[in-house]
Amino acid sequence: METKQALEKWLNNEATPAEMQVLNAWPDFDIYKKIDAHTKRMVLPEHDITSGIKALKDTPLFNKPQQKTPKVITMPMLLKIAAIFILLAVSGVFITTLPTNIQAPIANNQTIELPDSSKITLKQNGRISYKKYGWPFNREVSLEGEAYFEVAKGETFTVVTSTGSVSVLGTSFNVKTENDILIVSCFEGLVSVKTNGISTLVTPGDSFSFAPTVVNNKIYTSKPTWIFNESSFVDVPLEAVLMEIEKHYKVTTTTKNIDVTLRYTGSFTHTNLDQALQTVTLPLNLSFSKDSKNEVQIYDPKKQ
Repeated sequence: METKQALEKWLNNEATPAEMQVLNAWPDFDIYKKIDAHTKRMVLPEHDITSGIKALKDTPLFNKPQQKTPKVITMPMLLKIAAIFILLAVSGVFITTLPTNIQAPIANNQTIELPDSSKITLKQNGRISYKKYGWPFNREVSLEGEAYFEVAKGETFTVVTSTGSVSVLGTSFNVKTENDILIVSCFEGLVSVKTNGISTLVTPGDSFSFAPTVVNNKIYTSKPTWIFNESSFVDVPLEAVLMEIEKHYKVTTTTKNIDVTLRYTGSFTHTNLDQALQTVTLPLNLSFSKDSKNEVQIYDPKKQ
C-alpha cells in the first residue's frame, strides 16, 4: 500500500486500520501528526484548512518523482534485434556485390569515370562490368571488346577478360580482347598480364599480343589511336586489317589475286571509307573497287 494514499485518507479522516498500520510504521508520520494536532488547536477560517491540506500535498514527499520501472528486454526481443542487425549486414554485403554493367553505343566510344576517378574510354560496342559500391575494396573490371584505361594510383587495379587478366597500380594502358586474342598496350607505368599460364610485364611503348603465341610490337603514340577515330597496326596481316574495316564501315571485303598474309603497318580513319581503303592499299601497291551493295574488293592491279 502506498504511503501517499494512506496519508491522504488519514488527513480526510478516512484511513482504514490497515492504512493506519502503514502510516504508524512510517518514520515521518509523527511530524504530520504534530502538524495535524497543532492545526486542530488553531482557530482558522474554513478555507485556510483547505489551503493547509493543499500545502501538505505540495510538499516534496507528495511530489517525489516515481521511479520508472526498468524495461526488461526479453529473449524474443533480443532475437528480433539480432535479426535486424543480421539483415542490415547481409543487405550491405549484397549491395556491394551488385555489378554495374555498361555497354558503349554501336557507333560511338564512351568514357566512364570510376569511383576512384580512374577513367575508362570504352570502344564502340564494348562492354564493362564492375562493382560500384564495393569498389574501395576491389578495383576490378570485367571487359568485353576494347578499352583504354587511365588508372588512379591506389590498390591493385585488375582488368579481367575471357582470355586473361591485366593488373596495375596506376598507369595508362589499352586492352583489346576479340576472338580469343588478347592485346595489351602500355602507355605509362607498368602492366602485368597473366594469360594461358604465361605472366608478362609490359612496359611503356610496348604492345603484346597473346594469340596464342606472344608477339611484341612497339607503339609510338601517347594514347591508342582509336580514341581519335583511327585504327593503327604494326606488322599485322592484311586479312586482320580488312576485318577491322568491315567492322567499322559495315561492308563486306573480298580479295582477288593477292596474298592476305601481307604485313601491314599504318592506320586508317573511321570517318571516311575511301580514305581508309587508300591508306591501306597504297603502301602495299594494291587497288580497291566498291559497288552499291556495300561490297569492297581488294586486288593487285598488276595481275588483272
